Amino acid sequence: RSKYEKRTAEYLDKNKIKYQYEPLILLEGRQYRPDFYLPDYNLFLEICGYGHMPFYSDRIAQKQKIYENNKLKAVFIHYSGRGSLEDMIKAELRKFGIQFID
Repeated sequence: RSKYEKRTAEYLDKNKIKYQYEPLILLEGRQYRPDFYLPDYNLFLEICGYGHMPFYSDRIAQKQKIYENNKLKAVFIHYSGRGSLEDMIKAELRKFGIQFID
């Protein structure tokens, strides 16, 4: 859906990290489609690239709260287009014991 999500999928593939793209989940009576679910780590990964838009920031904050309320592990990568998206993903996912090839 977005170029950042495409880059993330390519990076996960390159590092042989299994994922489901936009799986449908039901939380608090509503349907959600997280960007990625990493089943081997029971971890959701959200790539947030529109932080400059207030409604988007509010939506992300709401999503974070819902994950917390349901005791789900989730990583939110806030990427502005500067620096390396892949380095950000690697740094955050390593905190959950995920190993990378590169």
